[in-house]
Amino acid sequence: MNSTFQIERDKTKEEVLIEIANQLELIHDLDLVNKIKSHLVDPSAHLAIWDYSEKETKYPVWLILTSKKYDTAILFSEYGFGIGNWGLVTLSDNPFHFGMDFQWFETLQEVFSNSMMAD
Repeated sequence: MNSTFQIERDKTKEEVLIEIANQLELIHDLDLVNKIKSHLVDPSAHLAIWDYSEKETKYPVWLILTSKKYDTAILFSEYGFGIGNWGLVTLSDNPFHFGMDFQWFETLQEVFSNSMMAD
């Protein structure tokens, strides 16, 4: 168990797919749901750098949504900021970085709506 985040175990791909489906069900705007779905990718596990530690520390994230046009990605992670599990990051970063707290949101709708992809 990770002592910093108190997580019993990491989510599986199937559990991440359920998280995404649950988030999509909360959105009442069908056009927005379709925009989000057009950018969804098969979730893939990665390690992202936590930028706020003395030594380089990486935590699991799931890449769930991308836009090459805007060089943007949305990650799902239980290891991010306390604000939420949905993070807006730069797609071309390799490895990904958690970034700033304002890049993390409580819902998939919020993170997508704060991205260039929503335009």
